[in-house]
Amino acid sequence: MPNSLQIRRFWVFAAGTIITIYALILVGGIVRATGSGMGCPDWPTCFGQWIPPTSESQLPDNYQQIYADRGYKDTAFNVRKTWTEYLNRLLGVFTGFAILLTLIFSLPFRRHDSLVTQLSVAGFILVGVQGGLGARVVASNLNPALITVHMLLAQIIVGLVIMAMIRSARSRLQQVDIAGLSSVVYPLIVVAMILGLMQLILGTQVREGIDLIAKQSNYVNRHLWIDNLSLIFEVHKYAAFGLVLLNGWLIFQLLSKTQSIVLRRLNLFLAFLLLGTIVMGMSMDRLNLPIFAQPLHLFMASLIFGTQLAILMVMRYARSNSKLAMTGESVT
Repeated sequence: MPNSLQIRRFWVFAAGTIITIYALILVGGIVRATGSGMGCPDWPTCFGQWIPPTSESQLPDNYQQIYADRGYKDTAFNVRKTWTEYLNRLLGVFTGFAILLTLIFSLPFRRHDSLVTQLSVAGFILVGVQGGLGARVVASNLNPALITVHMLLAQIIVGLVIMAMIRSARSRLQQVDIAGLSSVVYPLIVVAMILGLMQLILGTQVREGIDLIAKQSNYVNRHLWIDNLSLIFEVHKYAAFGLVLLNGWLIFQLLSKTQSIVLRRLNLFLAFLLLGTIVMGMSMDRLNLPIFAQPLHLFMASLIFGTQLAILMVMRYARSNSKLAMTGESVT
């Protein structure tokens, strides 16, 4: 069994990886909101350089034709967009190193609890897949379907690390008392997570519609963009009400029926995130899609999914430990 120092090290690096992935999701949202996705029209280099240029004078005079011939039409150098995308890539590389360290520090669990290591290995492999998918996104000139898959894969990766982190502490979760909770709470959290992912997908479709309208209007008349969105925006908007009510009920149940510090903190954080997504959503609807609101909306929605998963995992091991306690078995 891993000693306390090994467990602590794993927790530190797993938590660091989770923070890094969520930072990457936020930066990715900023890249999308600012239209910086093609700030670097090639991959893994940027305008053929490992360190991007800081001015157009550092590029060949015919660089636009060069990249048009390579399939990157409408390529234009913009130092802000180029460096925004480049920093996004650097953070992606840092995420790869972070999850590699998480994998290394999960190795002491491989004999006592191999699932912790297996989840870490899966996360590491998928980060590599994510890097390749990022290259495909650039090569496809920001294909909307690939962008959606790219976003969903990020949720899976961070979910794997969260699961590994909580799994490594499952023996301590025998202290969590959920006896007072209704039996429907656990399955309804699963439902809320599924519906939340569907909302994320719908949100990316809305984002794609906004991008198209913005391009067609030459990025002017921003106040008219929402009015020209398809029915999918209305579905995304009004489905959010039901999702907020469901999550609100779950939060109330968990706060009022349990005394667990872990669950209470997670649910208070979930309540804060729900309020934040409502505020960001309303600001986009009422303030004509301010740039700051779009990445924050996605960021908080992603955190909601991760927080729900953490709550679900804590409840799962608490339930398992309760069953073991009833049969007189020990938790190892």
